[in-house]
Amino acid sequence: MRLAKSTIAKIAEKLCPVRWKEHNELSYWKTRKKSEGVLSNDHYKYFYTTHFGFDDDDFRGKTILDIGCGPRGSLEWASMASRCIGLDPLAKEYLALGADRHQMEYIDSPSENIPIDDAQCDIVCSFNSLDHVENVEKTLSEIKRVTHPDGFFLLIVDVNHPPTPCEPHKLIPKNLIESLKPEFTCEGIQVYKPNAKGVYNAIRVDEKFSQPLETKEIGYMSAKFKKTKN
Repeated sequence: MRLAKSTIAKIAEKLCPVRWKEHNELSYWKTRKKSEGVLSNDHYKYFYTTHFGFDDDDFRGKTILDIGCGPRGSLEWASMASRCIGLDPLAKEYLALGADRHQMEYIDSPSENIPIDDAQCDIVCSFNSLDHVENVEKTLSEIKRVTHPDGFFLLIVDVNHPPTPCEPHKLIPKNLIESLKPEFTCEGIQVYKPNAKGVYNAIRVDEKFSQPLETKEIGYMSAKFKKTKN
């Protein structure tokens, strides 16, 4: 008896949820690659810099880590930095999608076990990725560990949405703020209203919920954290 594709998918999701999630994420990027030809990255600089109140000088000579970086070359714009690292459990597969030509370093690793020594990163970023990880608590613990005192953690993530195969966590703004204490102080938070064109377009449109910490509506949270000195 032949099983329907939907039945096979449900079995795979239940038995191997991480592998199934990665399969779906890689399939998404292969589709984007086929559609776009070359995966563009010109839009990224604004969100790492202007959106968070930074400019080029804030990244000069710094080590930047992008968690769940994807295959677009998210840190190619940061030529002034001393080290630009993209961390992703699919990094090896992304090389075949054109990432091997990017002017940045890719590390193939999950966010729950970052192969970087303590306090080595000046700016750690997670854009549209924290709700994709296997274990949020372990990921946040690793972010605390690798960020240098006086360093920053920049976060953009979907919040208040029900879990899905690729985004298996329902993240709540207030809980995220609390989970990053006491190591990190939140210097600013917004939750943007959903947009059919995605998170980056929603931030550009700039329609926000008036009480970001209290909202239970689905949206995109953007927050800037500074690590306190030891």
